[in-house]
Amino acid sequence: MNPSETAPAAEQGPLLVERSGRVVTLTLHRPHRRNAMSTAMLEQLAKRLSDLTGRQGTAAPGALVLTGAGGTFSSGADTGEPDWHDLSRRAVRRAHFRTVFAALHEAPFPLVAAVEGYALGGGLELALACDLVVAGEGALFGLPELGVGAVPGGGAVHSLLRRAGRGVAARMLLIPGERLRADELARLGAVERTVPDGDALAEAQALAASVAAGDPALLAAGVRLLRDSGHLDRTAALGVENGYWWQAASAANREPSPPSDRRS
Repeated sequence: MNPSETAPAAEQGPLLVERSGRVVTLTLHRPHRRNAMSTAMLEQLAKRLSDLTGRQGTAAPGALVLTGAGGTFSSGADTGEPDWHDLSRRAVRRAHFRTVFAALHEAPFPLVAAVEGYALGGGLELALACDLVVAGEGALFGLPELGVGAVPGGGAVHSLLRRAGRGVAARMLLIPGERLRADELARLGAVERTVPDGDALAEAQALAASVAAGDPALLAAGVRLLRDSGHLDRTAALGVENGYWWQAASAANREPSPPSDRRS
């Protein structure tokens, strides 16, 4: 564990880091703003994800849990920043957002979101960028962007279309003030597991620990397969699966020559 991963909260700013075994927990830490994502938080999150992704051997995480402090996940982008309406500064924040979501997509380890309270706008996008979502049953999810002069830009609509269908995506995007509870999203397939309010983090960490016990190379192949094939048609998805099958076989020192029909 790096020394910074045990530093006091005051020294870490808007992002707290904890490691237990092979599980790293990143906590959005601006509870006074319902963990609204400031430029500083986004910068730190992007740097931390880059650092974790680049680690090798025993220093590499087996899984990562993303959560929020103070009983809420995140209320989204911090529209209260002084320069929020300055287009050039918004473009800078936008670049940070894109860096964070790209880093989540490229992380070679499973990602588990632990959601309590609110996951709104960019907060919902962060949660849905994870491979698994564990939520307190009363947690509320929403996309308020159209009401504040914006549209979602971090993949929430795409994720909702894939996980729960067009109707759910339309409700959350187009109906003003629409908020869906975690238990409803679980029935619709957008949340993997619900627990009593207050238990999401402990459940997510336990789930992450069980996942992280697997072989790192196979976990890396598994998350890549999960993230890279969901948007493809069946033929293309089978081609992606075949590639990762051979990658896993090679990693296990089983290196037969691949057949001529790459779709098998």
